[in-house]
Amino acid sequence: MTFPKTKPIPESHHYILQDLPTGHLATLRPDGRLSVNPVALIFDGQHIRVSTLKSRMKYKNLLQDPRVAISVPHRNNPNIYVEVRGIAELTDDPDRSFVNSIARHYMNVDEYPFDEAGAQRVTITIHAEQVSAPEIPLADDPPAAPDTQSQDET
Repeated sequence: MTFPKTKPIPESHHYILQDLPTGHLATLRPDGRLSVNPVALIFDGQHIRVSTLKSRMKYKNLLQDPRVAISVPHRNNPNIYVEVRGIAELTDDPDRSFVNSIARHYMNVDEYPFDEAGAQRVTITIHAEQVSAPEIPLADDPPAAPDTQSQDET
């Protein structure tokens, strides 16, 4: 498969992707409905990359239709975000080098600790066809939502 030339993500928003973001990855299910899942990601300055298991629906969905979208809000201010729509490239991660890079970045451990023995990993590389990184009113002073009480406090 030939992938489109990746559109650049504005440098003004790289800090969101280089922090410890949680992206929301959208794939198309076989019935045409959308599926959205939170994911950890690595941004190399050009591409957003995500790891998943071959047993997960997002992987199976992308095998059938490689169109993908991801929205990545600033982790402390969701009014600031980057959205990328494009095509997913799937690459096996047999030595677990990519998922382990996520573990180092997010958890400060050398090996990703949560997979069962024999789990097969794949790296999703997003080739951006469209990028949205808008300037948002109130980005520096977002409206605050009231804190809710936990059940322990009631």
